[in-house]
Amino acid sequence: MRDLNFFEPFHEKRQFKFNRMILLYTLLAISLITIIGLALMNYVQIKALNNEVASLREVADNPETMQKVQEIKEFEEQTNQFRDEVNRIKQLDRSIQARDIVGERLLTDVNSKLPEGVFVTNLDLNGKSVGISGAAEDKYSVAEFAKGLSQLMDVSEVFISNISEVESYYTFTMDVTLREALADGN
Repeated sequence: MRDLNFFEPFHEKRQFKFNRMILLYTLLAISLITIIGLALMNYVQIKALNNEVASLREVADNPETMQKVQEIKEFEEQTNQFRDEVNRIKQLDRSIQARDIVGERLLTDVNSKLPEGVFVTNLDLNGKSVGISGAAEDKYSVAEFAKGLSQLMDVSEVFISNISEVESYYTFTMDVTLREALADGN
């Protein structure tokens, strides 16, 4: 018979035995739970996305929505056409302003070159030239006026076509050719 020693487990060193089968089954169970969890999570996400797609498709296929989309497209087309027209008008305005040499600045320059005793009675403006008629106290004032006009930046040529004496003053007619009008060929 064998004696029972109650203290024997405390005297012996107990060694932990590694059971590979338990570890293998544990890893297999964790893997299966993870795969099933991921599959369920993907299924829920796919279901939610399908529901969202269905609701969006319902909104997109709605005749009222289609009509609103069509109205917006037409409005965009009109806006683009309007924007193009505005751009063309702006470009035309810039072109007109660039070619507008007979303007307030030219008239101010002509007025600044007007000597004392010379009076302008008529200004004939066209794209190529300016015709000036007037009266002066003497011929020297007319020549001084013509010389002053020829020094302007926009003036190419000044030609006094007529000076005549009427009573105590002289009437004159001069043609002023503009520089940019010659460059344009107009």
